Amino acid sequence: MLQQKPAIGFRVEVIVEPDDSGFHAYCPALKGLHTQGATEEEALQNAKDAAIAYLRSSIKHGDPISIGIVVTEESTPSGRQNRYMEDLSVACAT
Repeated sequence: MLQQKPAIGFRVEVIVEPDDSGFHAYCPALKGLHTQGATEEEALQNAKDAAIAYLRSSIKHGDPISIGIVVTEESTPSGRQNRYMEDLSVACAT
């Protein structure tokens, strides 16, 4: 009988902004997580996929995961940034 791996829920902020070749997306709470996409939706999906991989790797290797990050509202130039709060579920290795 297959047992389902336990999952941990996370909520991360993803910021998407236009750049020269499409859209740039990053997660301020996950250091070094930057990605891109031809469309805003593609950049957001790539960031979600990268965040899940980042969190899985952190869990697997026992690395600390940022929690309790307080995000302050910042003025955005020309309203060009879009902020998303994404709920992610990460399966844990047993």
